[in-house]
Amino acid sequence: MFFGRYQSGEEGGDFSEDFFEHINALISWSCSMAKTNLIHKCLIFFITALVLSAQSTASRAEANFVSLPKIKNNTVAPRIIYIENPRFQAISPLDLQKVVQTARGLVNEHFGIAVKLPGKITTLKIDAIFPELIKNKPQQFDNLIGDFRNNKVDWTSIKELLIEQIKKQKDPLAKQIEFARPYLVTPLAKEEPGAFAQAVMTTMKERLLYWTEAKLDDGLPVIGAQPYNEYGYWTLMAKLGIEAEIVLTNQLVASVEYMPTPVHTSIRGGITGGATEYNPKSKYGASVWVSLFPYFSEDPQIKKLRNGDSYSRDEALTYAGIMLAHEMGHQLLQLGHPWSNKACLMRPAEVLDFSAWAKNLDAEKCRIDSSPAMKPGTAKAPIW
Repeated sequence: MFFGRYQSGEEGGDFSEDFFEHINALISWSCSMAKTNLIHKCLIFFITALVLSAQSTASRAEANFVSLPKIKNNTVAPRIIYIENPRFQAISPLDLQKVVQTARGLVNEHFGIAVKLPGKITTLKIDAIFPELIKNKPQQFDNLIGDFRNNKVDWTSIKELLIEQIKKQKDPLAKQIEFARPYLVTPLAKEEPGAFAQAVMTTMKERLLYWTEAKLDDGLPVIGAQPYNEYGYWTLMAKLGIEAEIVLTNQLVASVEYMPTPVHTSIRGGITGGATEYNPKSKYGASVWVSLFPYFSEDPQIKKLRNGDSYSRDEALTYAGIMLAHEMGHQLLQLGHPWSNKACLMRPAEVLDFSAWAKNLDAEKCRIDSSPAMKPGTAKAPIW
C-alpha cells in the first residue's frame, strides 16, 4: 500500500515487469511463505492487491499509474506547505525559502523547467495533521507496518522481501554489493542474494532500532508514541488529497514495511529523505515530501551516515534543496534513478552523504533522455 518507494519502470529497478504481474507474483510467494510460519504475508499482499483491484479494471496498466504531467510553457507553480514538529530542529520561513530557491534553480538547470514559487509557505502543526490521517486510514493499514517500536517485526519476512528486491534489480548483484558493502554493519558472508539480503536486513534492523532509544534535546526518544515517523502515513497524506504539490517537514521519517524496500533505503536504517506520492488533488497527479531532519540533525548515527560531516545551516538548506529538486524530477518528469552516472541529480545520495552527492552533480553530463532512467515517463507513481 505504500507505493512511493515502489514505482514502475526504472525507479530503482523495482518493477522491470508489469506492476500488477509483480503484485500477483508477490501474492503467490507470500502465500507459500505462510506455510513456513512467516506471519501475515498472505493476508498482507492479498490486501494490497485488493486495494489495487478496487480501481477501474479498464486499461489497468495505464489507469493505475499517475499520467505524465502536461507542463505548459515549461513552467510550474507548486503550492507548498511546511509540517512542523516542535520537538525537532526549528526551521524559519527564510530557511524554507532558501530550500525551495535552491530546488528552483536546479530544476531549471537539470530539467529545463521554470518554477514559480509562492510568496508564502504555510506552516501546519504535525499534531493537527496526523489525527485525521489515523482516523481515515484503511482498515488493514496497520498490518503493513512493521512494529519495530515494540520489537515485533518479522525480520525473516523482511529478508525474503529483500531477496526478491535484489533479484529484480537491473544492476548485477556484484554492482549492488559494491554500492552497499561500505555501509553494512556486518561483513558479507558470501556474494549471493541470500547472504547479501541477510547483511542488508541486519544493517537496517540495527540502524532502525537505534531510533527507539536515541533522544532529542527534550530528553525523550526521537521516535515517540505517535506514528509521525511512519513512511506509510506520509503516503496516506498524499492519497487523502493534501492540497499541496510540495510538502516539507522537520520530522524524521524512518520505518519498516512489509513491502519491498530498496537496498539504498534499507542500509540507512529505513530512513526516507523524501518521496513522490499519488495525490488526487495535486496539479501534477502527485505530490512530493522532503524531510529536513537528515540535514540538520547532529545525532551520532546521522553524522556517521553523512560520512562524519556536520553541516553549516546554509549547507543543510542547500542539500535539502537538492533533495527537493530530485523529488521534483520524479514528480514532473517521472524520471528514474540513473545509478551508473554520479553526475545525475536523479541518482540518490549514498546513505546520507549529501556533500559528496552535491559535488558530483553536473547537468551537462546528465541530460534528459541520456539514459533509460532519464527518459520522461520512466517511473510512474502508482494510484492506489
